[in-house]
Amino acid sequence: MSRHTGNRDVVEKLQKALQAFLEDHRKAAEQEPEWVKETETMNPDEPGCGCKDCQYAGYLLGSIY
Repeated sequence: MSRHTGNRDVVEKLQKALQAFLEDHRKAAEQEPEWVKETETMNPDEPGCGCKDCQYAGYLLGSIY
């Protein structure tokens, strides 16, 4: 069951926070040579750095309304 609260301000802030989280994780991962090597076989549409936290955030991004 899903509920719509109609609180657009909160939803927008959550979406922006999730996007910032994913961007931050990707940026940090790009500094790690091992991660860069792993990305050669990684799905380019993988959210963030591809870790479980980024997968959860990617799932929530666009799902919260």
